[in-house]
Amino acid sequence: MEIWLIINGKRSGPYPDYEIRSRIEHGEMTSEEMVWHEGLPEWTPVGELELFRNSLEQQEQAPAIVPPPLPKDNMEAAAAEKPKTHIARRFWARWMDLNFYSALWWLGMYLGGRDIGSAIGNLWLFISMLLPWFAIEAWLIHRFGTTPGKWLMGLKVSNEDGSLLALKQSVWRALRVMITGIGFGWGLLAILCQTMSWFTTRRLGKPIWDQMGKHKIEAEPLKPFRTIVLIIVFIGAAQLQMAVRGPHEEKIMVEQFPQLKEYIVRSEKWYFPVRK
Repeated sequence: MEIWLIINGKRSGPYPDYEIRSRIEHGEMTSEEMVWHEGLPEWTPVGELELFRNSLEQQEQAPAIVPPPLPKDNMEAAAAEKPKTHIARRFWARWMDLNFYSALWWLGMYLGGRDIGSAIGNLWLFISMLLPWFAIEAWLIHRFGTTPGKWLMGLKVSNEDGSLLALKQSVWRALRVMITGIGFGWGLLAILCQTMSWFTTRRLGKPIWDQMGKHKIEAEPLKPFRTIVLIIVFIGAAQLQMAVRGPHEEKIMVEQFPQLKEYIVRSEKWYFPVRK
């Protein structure tokens, strides 16, 4: 017997009755679907036809087939396929690079006889201070796939196929990091950009600059010696910046908050001599 069906609102068929039974038994048709064959006065639900009643009853009584849980090895492999974001390692690698570079920049300003106090208060100079670093970073990522901070944290940047970034790719990546990643390193903007980057990385599995550029981070196991070196260099760089900027920042603070003058004067500190 040949049966006609309604599929996606259109008449379809004819189909032999054994094919209709097969569809029912495989759960591809419900009892509510409309059919017609020669002799029927109008389109009729398939569940009302004696011809297919046994097939429908068998399909309804059949227990749902649920596959067993994955073997433990397969579950571990599936979990391993989910890319790790390495957010903490990337954070410390980034600020290790910036802290170390900033220390060298301020030391150069001091040795060059520049007015450190004026430089601290110059917003545009402060923002432009980081521009040379991102040019250096772009070259390092292009040439080696890493930076000093990333190397200490066991991180390497590459394309999805494992190749190193072309120089143009690396420059665009560095520019995106500077704008959306650290907000030019400027106060509250930097905190806002870092927070947004954290949420974006958790949602996408990678930060926006790597998502847009189709890059990935390869991570080695953390090595204790490198971690110790990073901590020492990070603290040393911070102390070096304080030695250069400290007396000038103290002066600014005393001018804004005179009530803190006594405490600031009494506190012990190690600063470079202020050049006149």
